[in-house]
Amino acid sequence: MIDSRISSSITREVDNLKDELIQLVSDIVKIPSVNPTYPGEVYEDVLGGETEVARFLKPLLDDIGLKTDIWEKEKGRSNLVGVCRGTGGGKSLIFNGHTDVVPPGAGEKWTMGKPWSGKVAEGKIWGRGSCDMKGGDACAFIALKALLNAGFKPKGDVILEYVVGEEMMNTAAGTGATIERGYKADAAIVVEPSGPPYRLGLIPASPGVFYMVVTIEGKAVHASMRDELIRPGGQGAKVGVSSIDKAVIIYQGLRQLEERWGQTKSHPMFTRPGHFTLHPGVITGGPSGAFVVSDKSRIEYAIWHAPQDSPEQVKQEVEEQIALFAQTDPWLREHPPKVEWLLWWPPYDVPADAPICNSVAAAYEAVIGEPVKYYGFAAVDDAAFLNRAGIPAITIGPGSLFVAHAPDEHVEIAELIDAAKIYALSIMEWCGI
Repeated sequence: MIDSRISSSITREVDNLKDELIQLVSDIVKIPSVNPTYPGEVYEDVLGGETEVARFLKPLLDDIGLKTDIWEKEKGRSNLVGVCRGTGGGKSLIFNGHTDVVPPGAGEKWTMGKPWSGKVAEGKIWGRGSCDMKGGDACAFIALKALLNAGFKPKGDVILEYVVGEEMMNTAAGTGATIERGYKADAAIVVEPSGPPYRLGLIPASPGVFYMVVTIEGKAVHASMRDELIRPGGQGAKVGVSSIDKAVIIYQGLRQLEERWGQTKSHPMFTRPGHFTLHPGVITGGPSGAFVVSDKSRIEYAIWHAPQDSPEQVKQEVEEQIALFAQTDPWLREHPPKVEWLLWWPPYDVPADAPICNSVAAAYEAVIGEPVKYYGFAAVDDAAFLNRAGIPAITIGPGSLFVAHAPDEHVEIAELIDAAKIYALSIMEWCGI
């Protein structure tokens, strides 16, 4: 049970720091820190924004007495860690957030200021990264500062991490680099936006995600010969084969697998059925244009799988389905599709009754006045890699995925304040004071 007298003194300090919190979020949103490895970006043109954010935050961490460490695992991309040494006898806690953001897209689609405006209006802070996730980054700092301002010192170490690369799974350069450098703790809170479906929901689990590419071979011929390929009595594959037609067969097969997953794949943290899907994000054919029968097609998939499924199991299911549908077609039997597994973002699955969940839930209830809502994350974040390093990590943070990565991205100021209070009381409950 959280002591209401002590918790009130800490949350009052968060309220006292409201203007500083708003200004901090606005200031770091104004720093363009696009991930330089994002598709379509010229690496050298956007490199350095993450480092600028880290350099902006470092003196703030210094000012509240943290031992700071700023370094690069990848040239031009600085991570920042600040450590508040505990007085002893308590458990340690990491707050983890990333400083990179996705590109803003077309500026004319932004109606509430420009993408890097950091505009404060309508009870919100606007701009690219305000929700994902500079708002959460600022809340972690304000939470610790409020606790210290209230005259309390944590018994266990509190570690603030501001890392690069999360948006493109540049893990080795970011969160992985902090682990490699020796920054570990008894638990971690990732401050990624944790809505929807709930405001400041507590996320103990996420799906795994594969990036898979299927390449289907065809046989080029003049487009006027299509009737020979598709009409009864035509010469068929002797003349040509449309890789696009054959790609449709594979697409339909994986669509059927997706439907089967919707009926058979479940997890207690994912109450909405059918979250685990096979998303065909890019389908291409060609490359010679409309007047040549396509000799190569490519389908790029994002495959969201259940936390309890191993990567080997997922690969086997998908490859068996592709092989099964390839067997239905004479050409594909002789020219099987090529499957490439380019990336895997691992899932995580922390028990809902784990000690770190209980501590954060108690902090949430003390701030919000009702029990926290648990659910599985729709997306993925660096909690996966912290968990794989043996650090129980969950996610809770201000903002909604409905506006992240979109024009007019924003975060609600009231939610920022609540998040900072929850973080502060989580330190009190987990680390002791």
